[in-house]
Amino acid sequence: MGTLRSMTGFGKALVSEDGVNVKVEIKSLNHRYKDVSVRLPKNFLFAEIPVRQLVAEVVERGKVDVYIQIEFEGLEGRDIRLNRELIGVLWEQIKDISSELSVPLPNFSLVLKEALEVRTEVDEEKYLAVIKRAVEEALRALVRFREEEGERLKLDILRKLSRIEELVGKADSLALIAVEEAKARLMERMAELEIDDQRVAQEVAILLDKLDVNEELVRLRSHLKAFEETLHEGSPCGRKLDFIVQEMLREANTLGVKSTYAKLTMIAVELKAEIEKVREQVQNIE
Repeated sequence: MGTLRSMTGFGKALVSEDGVNVKVEIKSLNHRYKDVSVRLPKNFLFAEIPVRQLVAEVVERGKVDVYIQIEFEGLEGRDIRLNRELIGVLWEQIKDISSELSVPLPNFSLVLKEALEVRTEVDEEKYLAVIKRAVEEALRALVRFREEEGERLKLDILRKLSRIEELVGKADSLALIAVEEAKARLMERMAELEIDDQRVAQEVAILLDKLDVNEELVRLRSHLKAFEETLHEGSPCGRKLDFIVQEMLREANTLGVKSTYAKLTMIAVELKAEIEKVREQVQNIE
């Protein structure tokens, strides 16, 4: 028996290693296909494709947004250089201006600030390894969330399936009554019109064929069995379940169209309502 997964989920992780902190948050929502979006700091765009590949290995379907924040500790990853030549030129010009205008010299730290160059040096191989570990950890959390949500969906769907099976059973019983009542009404009417027995037999045969819903009920039971088996197989099964539930709706609609018996018509309406509820839940399954 496989595990059912919802397409809705959230996972996060924080990995600190080699002077860098990598925070990853992953959010997934319902989507017909697999749609992965990755947001990274500008200097780390080289990690986008590897991150997408990691997500694709775990997520079969859904819209997945991956947010990655990277912070350095202390001077890790930073290359600090002081442009001494620039300092000398700036300071000489400032002294000349100060002398010409008879104003005091400015704070020397302002000059240093202008000449200070801070560049972020990125060791792609080193930091990619840390990023991937953080993403893998967040993905594990995402999968746990999706599986827990999937099991809740499964229990709810099974309760609805039980109700549908109960309604199909009631429809089966009412179908026999509906046919007998319709047959009696037709024979009574044709007797009033003094139509011969052979013609009565033909009309009754035609009526029984039009009102017979046995095929629809048999197919409904077959679809219910297939749906439950697929549900227990586990994800990915959302697309298959969606197809089966559409077939169930088709049979329930036909049942309602063919019914001329009020109680059976109400059962058909209730059946469609319950199947629609199941269909809504199936939209959440991976």
